[in-house]
Amino acid sequence: MIIIIDDDPISSKIAALSIKKGIPEKQCIIYNNPEIALKDIVALRNNQPELNPLLLIDINMPEMNGWEFIEALNEQMPETDNQYLGMILSSSVDPADIDKAKSYQRIVKFLTKPFTLDTTELLKQYLF
Repeated sequence: MIIIIDDDPISSKIAALSIKKGIPEKQCIIYNNPEIALKDIVALRNNQPELNPLLLIDINMPEMNGWEFIEALNEQMPETDNQYLGMILSSSVDPADIDKAKSYQRIVKFLTKPFTLDTTELLKQYLF
């Protein structure tokens, strides 16, 4: 399972379509509101602990930015359990954002938009 957290419905739909084409066996869920995503992800973890989705997280979102989302997720779920790994999927190429992403154990990759089929190939090595 792959969960996309991105307030831009067009970007998230492009990513989901690329995933569906490149990794058809994986379910893809889109959240355009990170607060709802956080609530649902925590519930998913509590109700179906055997699942281990990969999270694609945008940085620049109005309700809760990607960094705030990661911090809130880390409060609910420890980073040390090697579950619910995430990748930043952002239009930002700011070196400070890339360095900040590296400071989180949960974040395994920094990807820049647009999402493509080549990006899908990178995801495969992190899927369980």
